[in-house]
Amino acid sequence: MLIGSDACLLPVKLIENLRAHGHSAFALRSLNLAGFPLIPKSLWPAAPYSRHAFNSFLVWIHQLGLKSASTILDVGANHGDFARAASTLFPAARVFLFEPLPDLQTYLARVVARLRLPWTVVPEALGSQRGSFPMFIDESDDAIGSFTGFTDDYLKANPKARPTREITCEVRSLDEVMRERGLNRIDLMKIDVEGFEFEVLKGAASGLRRTRAVVIEVSLVRRQTTNGHPLLEMLGLLSGAGFDVVDVIPSLFAPEAPWKPTEFNVLARRAEDAQA
Repeated sequence: MLIGSDACLLPVKLIENLRAHGHSAFALRSLNLAGFPLIPKSLWPAAPYSRHAFNSFLVWIHQLGLKSASTILDVGANHGDFARAASTLFPAARVFLFEPLPDLQTYLARVVARLRLPWTVVPEALGSQRGSFPMFIDESDDAIGSFTGFTDDYLKANPKARPTREITCEVRSLDEVMRERGLNRIDLMKIDVEGFEFEVLKGAASGLRRTRAVVIEVSLVRRQTTNGHPLLEMLGLLSGAGFDVVDVIPSLFAPEAPWKPTEFNVLARRAEDAQA
């Protein structure tokens, strides 16, 4: 164990990763080797893409208090770290990963083949209506893509982002997908769609009522306009849909004002699932 000034010798990012792993190991009462940041990925190719994100997701899902889950949706799956965390806690659950970016679809298909997970990669985005829409992407960072574009406020909060081109993505509503796939209930749903979260929920009028727990990233800087403060709007929407908010977690801060969050993750579940 490093104590005192020795701890300062470790890079800040590694300290954060170790802290995230400690929180997840404590919450799960396990060693959580998959999320241990000191094992080089060269020695463990099957490790999650971002172990910090993986460990954080483990803690958040644990906070939601679900005792079981059979159907899980990862909307805006990216590299699948949320899905990995969900499968760690609920290994028998079917997981549907919605990811419109071709490079990430290829990556996720390799993960499914390597780990033989009960995952279905859906090469589409979710929104309020069916159609083909342009997505703005940063070709140097496959984690950055948005239907809402790169606003000036977003570029200030994330100065490394460089919108380089547009691609066309297929979009459908959650309600339509649930009907087609025969999904009667969603136990857990994560939505991380870079400012498009309200559009996703507009297309989920029925599906949201049949969802037990959600993790939703809310951006304060992605949307060009809003009817009010995006976080307050989201909290009101979830409350009106019958959810209890479990936690609100800041996830991105403005570089010029590091005390000022620009994104939050909202954890919510239905009241009847608090002890279920």
